[in-house]
Amino acid sequence: MIKSLGPALRAFLLDDAQISAMVGGVRIYPSVLEQGVRQPSIVYRRITEVGDHHMKGPSGLTGPRMQIDCWAPDPDQAEQLANLVKARLDGYRGPMAAPGSPPDVIAVQGIFFDSSRDDYDGTAELYRVSRDYFVMYEER
Repeated sequence: MIKSLGPALRAFLLDDAQISAMVGGVRIYPSVLEQGVRQPSIVYRRITEVGDHHMKGPSGLTGPRMQIDCWAPDPDQAEQLANLVKARLDGYRGPMAAPGSPPDVIAVQGIFFDSSRDDYDGTAELYRVSRDYFVMYEER
């Protein structure tokens, strides 16, 4: 069975007390920010993904590039949240468990920060710090 990184990543970020406090314990979303949300929030999405193979077929490893956007009504809050996320993820290696019974545990081989950019959405009136991370994990 192929494992999905998103739910495990969300749970892993919420396990950090400071991140959880900033996002109210819930405001971490896949792909898009919920309409009308004005508090600090996180959005994650897969940008690209590279598989890993050997001569007998798939190795079971995969390496997506994940974009993690930290949104807030104040640029300093967006930066603070992005820095907490970076401290939690960059260099991490170990298990990540998605909610469920039994939990779907993903073996992460390594997470590596790649790039960062800042933005402002005038329509939503929110600041965004967007950072990309390479994640190597066992999907099988």
